[in-house]
Formats: sequence, structure tokens, C-alpha cells
Amino acid sequence: MSNKWFSFLNTYGATFNSEQEVTFNSKDEVTVKSLQGDLYITDLSYLGLIEVSGEDKNTFLQGQLTNDINAISSSLSHLSGLCTPKGRLRTLFTIFSRKDKLFLQLPLALQEEALKRLKMFVMMSKVELLDVNESLIKIGIVGLQASNILKENGFTIPAETNMVSEHNELQLIRLSGKTPRFECIGPLEKIQDLWKTLQNGAQLINTTHWKLMDIQNGIPGVFASSKEAFIPQMLNLQVLNGINFKKGCYTGQEIVARMQYLGKLKRRMYRAHCETDNLPLPGDLLYSATAKSGQGIGHIVDAQKSLNGGIEILAVITIEAIENKDVFLDESLKSPLIIKQLPYTIETE
Repeated sequence: MSNKWFSFLNTYGATFNSEQEVTFNSKDEVTVKSLQGDLYITDLSYLGLIEVSGEDKNTFLQGQLTNDINAISSSLSHLSGLCTPKGRLRTLFTIFSRKDKLFLQLPLALQEEALKRLKMFVMMSKVELLDVNESLIKIGIVGLQASNILKENGFTIPAETNMVSEHNELQLIRLSGKTPRFECIGPLEKIQDLWKTLQNGAQLINTTHWKLMDIQNGIPGVFASSKEAFIPQMLNLQVLNGINFKKGCYTGQEIVARMQYLGKLKRRMYRAHCETDNLPLPGDLLYSATAKSGQGIGHIVDAQKSLNGGIEILAVITIEAIENKDVFLDESLKSPLIIKQLPYTIETE
């Protein structure tokens, strides 16, 4: 993260943990009751950025990632996964284009490893991969009036999820959610100016609030403690436009395609609530009263504290355990998961 940006946010009461997740007003922690107000803003420095440039950039990434890189444009972003040869996700990227370059966004804690992995396969390709966290800053904007306020500040509002617009060297990506939600990316000075303009009428929220909205909208993440735990379909990427089954070969493609056309998915991602104060980590096991496997009946994708008590969860769980209503957060089977509806439909056999 840029030291100048860090110093700038310090004036607004920002503190950061080791993964660059932000908390505002740590001495008097932000109280957010609903996330249904007019405007909220936050810093997204917990997400890293890799710049991919060079005349072979599309061909190179096409052979590495699950989605069709050629579909990316100045007005469209998308999700894409980097898999192992066995089809397990090393990481998930949000990918967008800026000034004829491609940018891969992922949790900062996974960036160094992902960058090293990708560089191994560049070989003779005319491709350059760079860490650009110092030069491009990312903020989140959400709220019932977010679209109107951004429009007042010169932005064209992207009409649909994953669509992108640009204004004054700033890119605006529309994210999923009934409440208008956006990510804005750009140079330090431009982001600072926008932040100063927005913050007078906005409430500053923490990274935990932003991640809670991802959970509520059924948007998965792959984190350091959950890498290589899931194949793409387990995280519903086939519904979230994170896989293209017609694009051709990429690392892990055979396994992913076989599951789609020949296999039967036994685990997939669900949204849940649990009445507990114990917050599990991504990758933690889930339990069942009847399952005998020591591998558990599922794994946490992400979990955050609910605004109304308890915790909100995304988890990959066996379909059988869901049908039997036999899913627990703890091995003692005292904290059952209450399954909630996802905001999208998954076709089942």
C-alpha cells in the first residue's frame, strides 16, 4: 500500500492489520446497524493488484485462467480462477482492463505467491507482470444514494454487475447487490480527491463490513488458509460467470470440464447464519452428527459477524448434509448452521 495513502487514511482514524484490512476509529469502533443508509465508503487495500502488459498478455492469461480473457474490455470486468493441475483454486481474480493493460485483483496475502506462479509460465511470451499496489488505489462505495452521488460527481453509472465506466482517470466497477455497490480504482491524487468529496456525507466502514456484503451477495473468495481447497464449481463460479467452458485449455481445465459434463457435484457453496460469537476462518471444517469422514462435511469459504448478532457464512457443504439439515460449526454439534437463500439460482439435477 502507498505510504502516502496510508498517511492520508490515518487522518480519518484508519488502522490496519497485517493483511491491510482497515478499521476506522479503532478507539471507538464504527457502529453500523444495517448497511442500508445513503452512503458508505471504505478502503480496499486488503486487495492487491497485478498489472499484466505486453502483446502476448491475452494469449498468456488464456492458458492459465478459467475464464475467457478476450471477453474483458474497457467496459466489462469478470471473475476468473487460477487452478492447480488437479483443478483446485489457488486464487480468484477480479480482472479488468485499463489503458490497454490487464489487472488481476486478489487478496493481498496471496499476491506474492500468485505473481511468482504466473511468472514461471511466461517463458518466451512477450508479457510483463508487475505489482502495482503503490500506483493504483482502490476504494469501495455503497449505499442507497451511491449511484446518484457518483453521477453528481461526473461518473456514468455502470448498468449491470461487472460493468465498468471511467471518469477523470478513475474506473468504476459495479459489484453485485440490491444496494448499489461499486469499486473505484485510480491514481493516489484522484482517489484522495474523490474520498474528500464523498466522506462529508458518508459513513466510513471497515473491511469486515465490505466482506459481509460479499457474503450476503454470495460472492466467494479464496484466501491464504483456503487455497487449493475448492474446485471452481464448488464456489458456484459457473453461475457467477467465473468459468468459460468453450475457451480451450488452461491449467486444471480437464478436471473442471469433466466435473461439468461427466461428474456429479457433491458439494457446493451455500449461505448460512449461525448463532455464535466464535468466528471461524476460511478453510475451517464443518461437522455432522452422522458423517463418519474425518474430512468433515464442508469447509468455511468466509465468515463475518452479523450486524444483528451471530455470524454470516459462506461455506462449501455436501448436498447430502444440507438435505439432512445436519451441518454444525463445531465438533461438539452445539452450533447448527441455518441455511439462507442465495441471491442467485443454481440449477440442480
